[in-house]
Amino acid sequence: MNNTKISLAICSGLFALLIGAQSAFCADDGFKPLFPGDSLDGWKISDWSDLTTPQKVAGTPWRMADGVLYGLNKRTWIISPDEYSDFVLKLETKVTRGSNGGIGLRFPPHGDPAYTAMEIQVVDSGAYYSDNSRPNQRTGSVYDEIAPSKEVVKPVGEWNSWEITAKGSRVTIVLNGEKIIDVDMSKETKARQQRAPALAKRPIKGHIGFQNLNGSITLRNITIKNLDEGDAEFTPLFNGRNLDGWVNVSCAPETWTVKDGMIYCTGIPTGVMRTEKMYENYILELEYRHIKKGGNAGLFVHSDPITAPGQPFTRSIEVQILDGRNTENYTSHGDIFGIHGATMKPDKPHPNGWMRSLPSERRAKPAGQWNHYRVECRGGAIALAVNGKVVTRAHDANPRKGYICLESEGGQVYYRNTRIRRLPSSNPPARMVAKRAQGYRILYNGLDLRGWKTPKGHEGHWRAKDWVLDYDGKSEAEGDKCLWTEDEFENFSLIVDWRQPRQAKAQQTPLILPDGSEALDTEGKPKTVEVKDAGDSGIYIRGTSKSQINIWNWACGSGEIWGYRTDKNMPAEVRRAATPLLKADNPPGRWNRFVITAIGDTVTVVLNGKTVIKEAKLPGIPKKGPIALQHHGDPIQFANIYVKELD
Repeated sequence: MNNTKISLAICSGLFALLIGAQSAFCADDGFKPLFPGDSLDGWKISDWSDLTTPQKVAGTPWRMADGVLYGLNKRTWIISPDEYSDFVLKLETKVTRGSNGGIGLRFPPHGDPAYTAMEIQVVDSGAYYSDNSRPNQRTGSVYDEIAPSKEVVKPVGEWNSWEITAKGSRVTIVLNGEKIIDVDMSKETKARQQRAPALAKRPIKGHIGFQNLNGSITLRNITIKNLDEGDAEFTPLFNGRNLDGWVNVSCAPETWTVKDGMIYCTGIPTGVMRTEKMYENYILELEYRHIKKGGNAGLFVHSDPITAPGQPFTRSIEVQILDGRNTENYTSHGDIFGIHGATMKPDKPHPNGWMRSLPSERRAKPAGQWNHYRVECRGGAIALAVNGKVVTRAHDANPRKGYICLESEGGQVYYRNTRIRRLPSSNPPARMVAKRAQGYRILYNGLDLRGWKTPKGHEGHWRAKDWVLDYDGKSEAEGDKCLWTEDEFENFSLIVDWRQPRQAKAQQTPLILPDGSEALDTEGKPKTVEVKDAGDSGIYIRGTSKSQINIWNWACGSGEIWGYRTDKNMPAEVRRAATPLLKADNPPGRWNRFVITAIGDTVTVVLNGKTVIKEAKLPGIPKKGPIALQHHGDPIQFANIYVKELD
């Protein structure tokens, strides 16, 4: 046969047996051999029960020749070097009498794929189980989970053809031309076994492999078509000219700039910059370079739009970008961990049980050199490749949809080649989606007091101390010692975090009744109650101290509107409405968050997520005015000050 005839045979498949079994699918557009050139390079062989355990048998349990993969009666898995998410896998299998094997899909590099991900059973069930097998243990089943809808397997010694499609959470299996499995894993929320989670919690990306547990299994025509390759193009997250598409969440304007077509971060103050858009499933690539040794920075995924209460960072999943600080509990690159209320599960246990996934190896280059990150987020699973190799994994992330942030944390760092490719949605429930941006902007930038009036005497007392605005209670300004905004506000929503740093001391304070009056004893004297007192402060709105939102430790709680509650000329309903409905303060020394909304003459105050003042009518409150942080002679700290102007 001449070369021309051989070429024709390859293209037509008429003489597949003469040219090797892999030609059978050569006409199928997009399919590629899983073992090109009969090579097993990169494929790992492990013990059958745990992929982290080396093979326990001597010799060569797997052999590839002329496009045929032979499993030689050795209790092992053979594991792909690459990972796959959305794909179509085609192959043929044949078993000897009593054989038991499997096809593993999307499994992590540890544990038993039957329980960490999904194993498709390939077995002579009659002989292996002595005709006592359950339907979900037979050929074509999702082992120990879902039985095939029909029995179409051919007798022992004959070839069976498979077409397995995995796309997102849906997996379909066609065996010998008949569809036998069609499952949406996201809907399989009930765990069927004690040793494995529900299918809905299993990964939708991972390795592909083949198991030989007993007897001999032979496979041929093993090809794959990657469905997520080329489905969407990468698009830049940074245009190289300016920071369009990004929002400065909590930093000074000069913290984030563009230099030579790259994003440059000074590292000061501590805070974040986020994307304008939310993202769920995607592949994110970027390069970073620390300027100095020991630099600290980070990449946040699935983030809320503003910082968490009493924190300089957002609730999110952090992907570490650190230089030169390796310990047993954390490393300098590529750790993945939930922060400030976000949760995830490490791919393997942390040495101290932390909710932190550590990389399998350290591949980051030192300060001064560029490093490449590839972060893949799919259905709550997160995988990080550092300089070309996946080293860190996490799963069950919550949230699993949100903003992407770059972190400023003391280290000067450059970013370039930042791009993203969206992947199909997994349709997470609302409880797994980050909060949406509501249009807040920062009033305190963490670097200085721009935007605030700073008369002589404030210096050294009202101080920008990184992300905290610190006041020692001792301003030397003449007259008014409060710190006022330069801008005036009419209708707005104001977020302010505050903390009393002074050591609390026992003190007797008046007992305030729900109607705003002070309780009296039988002799008509004010009743008092002992509290742990750490000082007094407040927030003035609309330019007047009368509309002060109080910060203190009285039994009635913070949030009261002092000037209206104590004004006996006001109607009873006004004084009552200006009195807190409940005490929602955290103990002295801990951070609290106010959300103050003023619309017309109505004010609502939410403290630590609880409404303490509800739509209080404040007769005579100015229509518009600046906001002040109150001087009351006591130390007080503020942070995360945001405002949203309302129509």
